[in-house]
Amino acid sequence: MTSNAHPARYGYVILASTLLFGSTFPATKAVLQEMTPLWAVSLRFLVAALSIYPFLLLKRIFLKRPIIPPAMPWRVIAAVGLLQTAGSTGFLNLGLRTTSAPKASILMACTPLLVALLSAIVFKEKIRLLALLGLLISFVGVVLCIGPAAVAAGKFGLGDALVLCGALCWSVATLLVKRANLRIDIFLLSFWQMAIGALVLAALAAAAGEKFAAPVSAPIWLAFLWLAVPATTGAMALWFLALRLGGAVQTCGYLFLSPLFASIISFFAFGYVLSPVELAGGVLIGLGIYLGAKGAPKPAALAAAA
Repeated sequence: MTSNAHPARYGYVILASTLLFGSTFPATKAVLQEMTPLWAVSLRFLVAALSIYPFLLLKRIFLKRPIIPPAMPWRVIAAVGLLQTAGSTGFLNLGLRTTSAPKASILMACTPLLVALLSAIVFKEKIRLLALLGLLISFVGVVLCIGPAAVAAGKFGLGDALVLCGALCWSVATLLVKRANLRIDIFLLSFWQMAIGALVLAALAAAAGEKFAAPVSAPIWLAFLWLAVPATTGAMALWFLALRLGGAVQTCGYLFLSPLFASIISFFAFGYVLSPVELAGGVLIGLGIYLGAKGAPKPAALAAAA
């Protein structure tokens, strides 16, 4: 193993994860044209969990690894399913009914700042000034990418509060996964937490009286399948792996790339043209992430490889 094997692997993993997360914004926007919010996210995670099952089955047959190990940390997995799957995406989809997608993107971009704040308050972790400065610069970059007008548009309403609740759920789940230091198979963790989250969301959709509706057109089916498998199964597995390799605050800082990737994907998919302001925002995001990485303490997994 070369001295930079782990840092290089961490970089590839977190970039791939945030790229896939970025693709969820245009895909979700398309899917919600034909599906109700809670049923859409419930079916998304159910399909995502089922897409992992064949891999677990193959490991069960050839590697003799059980799908339900005897020492499963069920409390932590259930909490992650409730927070990261049901809470984060459920609140986001509900919030999108009454707030704009750009404004929701900015509010979700508060996640790295919330992780840093919770780390300092709850776990008494010292956040270095350079890392905090990097987070703030990246946040300004996100605002420029999405559009300053989205911040000033309208008052802070119920939809905005729901999206912010989703960001808080993601933040708590991130710290929970990192603190629990789960040493189980990444796909096993992804499967069970998404399955639990999907069932909770289905129950909430039924209780709320949402009308069940599946996609009816081929383009929306394609958007839904992309959202369910690569943008969920792949992104979640890579995210948990990145958390295992890197620190929570540093890893969450890369989430600022997701809105930038969403803009780039929109450029190629819908012909959306990036403005000079958005390009400047992308530069600030990159600068902020660089400063955040420089100012963050080196995680043990990466320090061992340095």
